[in-house]
Amino acid sequence: MASTTLPLLDGGSPLIGHLAQFFRDPVTLLKRGYRSRGRMFALNMMGRRMNVLLGPEHNRFFFEETDKLLSIRESMPFFLKMFSPDFYSFAEMDEYLRQRAIIMPRFKAASMKQYVPVMAEESLNLVNRLGDEGEFDLIPTLGPVVMDIAAHSFMGREFHEKLGHEFFELFREFSGGMEFVLPLWLPTPKMLKSKRAKKKLHVILQAWVDKRRAAPLDPPDFFQTMIETKYPDGRAVPDEIIRHLILLLVWAGHETTAGQVSWALADLVQNPAYMAVIRAELASVMGGSDGRDFSSEQAIAMEKMDLALRETERLHPVAFILSRKATQDIEREGYSIRKGDFVLLAPSVSHRMDETFRHPDAYDPERFNPANPDAQIESNSLIGFGGGVHRCAGVNFARMEMKVLLAVLIQHYDMELLDEVKPIVGAGTYWPAQPCRIRYKKRKLDGSTGADMAALAKAAGCPAHITT
Repeated sequence: MASTTLPLLDGGSPLIGHLAQFFRDPVTLLKRGYRSRGRMFALNMMGRRMNVLLGPEHNRFFFEETDKLLSIRESMPFFLKMFSPDFYSFAEMDEYLRQRAIIMPRFKAASMKQYVPVMAEESLNLVNRLGDEGEFDLIPTLGPVVMDIAAHSFMGREFHEKLGHEFFELFREFSGGMEFVLPLWLPTPKMLKSKRAKKKLHVILQAWVDKRRAAPLDPPDFFQTMIETKYPDGRAVPDEIIRHLILLLVWAGHETTAGQVSWALADLVQNPAYMAVIRAELASVMGGSDGRDFSSEQAIAMEKMDLALRETERLHPVAFILSRKATQDIEREGYSIRKGDFVLLAPSVSHRMDETFRHPDAYDPERFNPANPDAQIESNSLIGFGGGVHRCAGVNFARMEMKVLLAVLIQHYDMELLDEVKPIVGAGTYWPAQPCRIRYKKRKLDGSTGADMAALAKAAGCPAHITT
C-alpha cells in the first residue's frame, strides 16, 4: 500500500478546512482543485477527508467498486433519515436487487408508451396556464410540471387531481432533508420540516395504498402494479417499501429533472443556431400539431433533442458531486485512500475537462452525434445520471419527459431570456438561480401532420434510443 495520501487543496481554514468555501460555491472549489492539483486531490471538511477523483477512468473505478471497496450506504447518511436503512441502495445487495426489480419493468421501452400521453397532457396544461404571451421563471414554472407528470404517471390521475398540489408542497419540505455536510442531529428548520413532511407523506401514501387495495384499478396503472407486485420468492412487498419507492422516484426525478429541463431550455434559448435545428426537427416530426396527439414514436425520432439534452447534462449536471465511503484502504495511481475516507466524483468538473471533451465550455450537442467521425461518446465520460448498477433507474423516463415538455414549449412559443443564467448559490441542488425568466409569445400552428412516425422511428433505430 502506498503511503502518500492525495494532495490536499490549499486555502482551507485551520478548524473547518474547506467547509465554508464548499457551502459558498462548491463547484468553484472543485474546479480550483483540478487546476492546481490535477485529477486527484483531497478536501478537508472539518477533519473529514474528501478524496476527489476526476475523469472517465476514475468514474469507471468508482462505479465498479460501489458495494465493494466503496460504500454508497455510509456516504449519504441523510438518505437513511429520509428513507430507511433497509431501503433500496442502502439495503444489502440481495434486497436492493429485489426492490430494484419492482420498478425496473416500469421503465422498460415497452412501458414508456403509456407515459408519453400523460407527459404531453401536463405540458399542454402548462401552455394553457401560460396563455398567448408573458413571462415565466424557469424553476418555479417547470418544477411543478415535473411534479405533476410524476404524480400523474406514478400515482394515477385521481391522486394527481385530488392531492397533487398538497403533495408537491410537502415534497419540497421533505427534500430539505438532503444534507451532505452538516451533522444530521442538528435541529435546523429545514431538517425539522423534512421530518414533519415525511410523516405526512407516508400517511397520504398509505391511505392511497389502502384505497387501491379495497378498489383495484382495472386496467392497472403504475401504482396498482406496484401494490400487487411480489418478490421473486412470492413474498408480498411491504407497504413501507412501496411508500418509500414512490417517494424515491418522485424525489430523484424532481431534484434532477426539474433542474435539467430548466437548464436545457435556457441553453437552447441562448443558442439560436441549435434552436433552429430543433425547430426543423419538430417541423418534421410534429408538423403543425399542438402536441395533444404526441406519441412515443415521435419522442424517439427526436434525435437532435436527445443530443441537446446530453449536452445540457454535460454542461450543467444537477448532481454536481457523487459520494461513496472507502470500506478499506485503497491504492489508486500511487496514492492511498484510507478506510473511512470519503471518495467523490465531480461531474461538474469531469464534464468540462480538456482531456475528455474538446472546447469543453462550448455548447455543442453534435459532439455526441455518433454519425460524426469525431463524436465524443467515451464510456463513463457523461455521468450526470450516475453509472453502474446504481445508475438512476428512471433515466429513460426523465429523458422522455424532458423531450416532450421541451418539444411542446418550443412548438408553441418563441422565447427569449430576460435574466443572466447562473447556478444557484451554495451547496444545494445545482439548479438555475432565480430569477431566470423567459419572455414568450405564441407561435401560429397550422395543425398539419408530421412525417411518417413508423418510418422515422425505424430510421432512428427504434427502440435503441430508449435503453432497456
